[in-house]
Amino acid sequence: MTRIRCVTMQKNEADMLEPWLRWHGTLFGFENLTVVDNGSTDEHTLRVQARYEKRGVTIIRSHDRYEDFLNKGAIFTEIIRNWDKEGGYDFALPMDCDEFLALFLDRFSVTPSEIIAEFANLKSDLATLVTDRVLLNIPNAPGYFRPQHIPRALFHANSIETLDRGLHAPTSCYKDRCVRTPFVYLHLHNRPNYEAIKQFARQKLHTPDGQNPLDLIAHDRPLTSQASYHLLHLFQRDYTGFLAEYLDKPDIYAPDVIARMQSLGLDVKALLGQGSHPQFPITAPYNFLAHRGSERETTHEYAAFDPIAYAHENPDVATDAYYGIWPLIHFLDAGWAEGRRPNPLQISPFTLPSPH
Repeated sequence: MTRIRCVTMQKNEADMLEPWLRWHGTLFGFENLTVVDNGSTDEHTLRVQARYEKRGVTIIRSHDRYEDFLNKGAIFTEIIRNWDKEGGYDFALPMDCDEFLALFLDRFSVTPSEIIAEFANLKSDLATLVTDRVLLNIPNAPGYFRPQHIPRALFHANSIETLDRGLHAPTSCYKDRCVRTPFVYLHLHNRPNYEAIKQFARQKLHTPDGQNPLDLIAHDRPLTSQASYHLLHLFQRDYTGFLAEYLDKPDIYAPDVIARMQSLGLDVKALLGQGSHPQFPITAPYNFLAHRGSERETTHEYAAFDPIAYAHENPDVATDAYYGIWPLIHFLDAGWAEGRRPNPLQISPFTLPSPH
């Protein structure tokens, strides 16, 4: 039996907390989930915490200040070291509340048994675990994601040394060996409501509700902390400009995410929104399709992509320091436009119009 313990910190995540708990509770068991509440005041969030606490989730309410948010890495480190003292578990998984764990080897999977089996395969492989693949959801396009190379944290039991606030730079006691894991994070950062995205950005920037943090900077009133400065771009464009960042850019379509959410009784529209991208079941051997829109997303082209074959056929990609980590990103960034073959099975791309 492989036991994985998971910890997150959240504040007023009314839409995201229960989906996060259900997704990972069915994976690892609710008794293996810990939520650090960072001072929630939203009544729905508080009710969700109380309800799932009765189902075995550990709720820690003693870290309710903004300074605790800035100290998240150290707080998580302390929690994980306490787990080490208790013993009886195999992996520690610190996460953000808008991240959902999945699997991406030669194919994409959200099947719990397959995910747990990969953890079991790693149990005896004592090393620093490198998990550095993320699927960012496309705004108001359920099932569509942009692959990104972003380091995330995962530890063998009794191995944690340090962890930063962003969970991007973990260090473990296994300094001589690193192993890249097969896991991927579904990052549901792009909430259906753009104002909600900005609201949580203000929270992380410690800016009063309704205020633009850029106005504080412009009037020589520095933000409380430089943490989360990368979120300032959200206040430099309107919703149309925000959506333009994703128009006519390749990504992937993985409808199993929708099916998994529905099986858990989750509101897909509340999590992923709704839009003009086609929605259809797939039987692709890799469980996802590469996708690119054109003509301002009025048409959509899909291609079956074989990650292993693509790396084998393109040694310049496989040996590249960046693209070699995840050749799919190369195909989406450049390979598709260059005419490189997405799969060796002669499965032809196809095009669909946007639904109206």
